[in-house]
Order: sequence, then structure tokens, then C-alpha cells
Amino acid sequence: MDDAKTRACPRIPGGGRGFSRVRVLAAAWLWLGCIVPAWADVPGGRAPPAPAASAGAGQATHPDPSATPDLSVLTAQLARASSRAAAADLEVRLEQARRHALSPTTRLLQRGAVAHLAEGKALSAVEDLDDALVLQPDVAILWRDRAQARLAARDLTGAIADLGVALQHDGQDAVAWRLLSAIEEQRGDWQAAERAWQRVMALDPMVEGGRAKGEQLHLKAFGRPT
Repeated sequence: MDDAKTRACPRIPGGGRGFSRVRVLAAAWLWLGCIVPAWADVPGGRAPPAPAASAGAGQATHPDPSATPDLSVLTAQLARASSRAAAADLEVRLEQARRHALSPTTRLLQRGAVAHLAEGKALSAVEDLDDALVLQPDVAILWRDRAQARLAARDLTGAIADLGVALQHDGQDAVAWRLLSAIEEQRGDWQAAERAWQRVMALDPMVEGGRAKGEQLHLKAFGRPT
């Protein structure tokens, strides 16, 4: 059955689920030379470094470990940001840092999920992220990404479960806490939504609309203004 997946690279027919599908996709993408466009199009992505002149044909390249962003430093800076503009810049840098460890193939799968969400194909996005998590289950932001896809698919229980894993790996992710607050709000659990928003404000005090949102949630949760 044609699942109407539309990627920048040619479709690979007949792929199964899990590792078999991932291996087929990875081999084809590498052979067709499609890695660089995928890195460039993913938010926070970057083109993989060029191989050294002495490297043998087909030798894999990896990001320089010394260039790995320090999440703890960026998180501390965000908590101390004195303006919305400074906070916005740090929010972008933190997103890039959290995606730094993604492999090229995982980035392609994540890129496919973004495209499917833009097309309103939430279940296809969830499938892309299922495959990404087969490859890199220890990368917290992929669990948050799948939570967003599950939310779009109206699977609130699955979205909360994925956020639980994401926050277990990375409890300093203000975006994950913000998403959790939004989901709890949809479920009508105002106290849980307000608690999650308190975590957002602790991590990102200059988040846009933060104080007003906090007061709104507090009023709905407890029936009195802060």
C-alpha cells in the first residue's frame, strides 16, 4: 500500500518496520547522496563535516566532539536572560544543541516527520519518529518530537507517556514542559498544567506570554489570582 510519503529523496519501496526499514532507507540515502540537503533543512541541522583528504572512500564522518554544545551552560544563561530577545536567541541555541547528537539518518527521519505534520499526516509523522527512536532511543528530543506528533494525532495519553521519557532524560527542557502543560490543559487537569508551567517559568522566565499564562492557569486551577 502506498503511504504517500513524500521526501526530498526518491522513495524506497518495500521497506518494513524497525531496523529493516531503517537499513534500507539509510543505504539508499547514502548511495544517492541525499544526506547534505536533509541536514540543511532540519531545524538546527548542519551539513556534515567534509571528510579529510586522506580518508578512504565511504568512510563515515562524525561531528567533532569538542564542538558539542554545553546544555547546562545554555540552560543557566536562559534562566538569567534579562530580555525577551536574549531569551529567544538562547531558545534557538538550546534547540540546536539538543539536536546536535542526531545522526544523518535520524535527521532525515525527523525531517520526514516535520513534512508529514505540515501536510496534516500525523500518523505518518509518528511512524517516522518510531524509526528515529529505533536508531537513537537515548536522545530525549526525539521523544518530545514524537509527543508532538502524537498530540497532533489526538493521542494525548501517548503524548504524555513520551514526554515522561523525554523529561526523564532531560528535565531541563523548557519546551517539553511547555508541551506537557498544553496537553494537561487540553485534558482539563488545570493543576497539572499549572505545575508544568511553573517549571517552564523556572527554566525560561522570559518566555513569551509567560506571566499572563501562569496567572490564567493558576486561576483555573485554584480559583484565585496569584
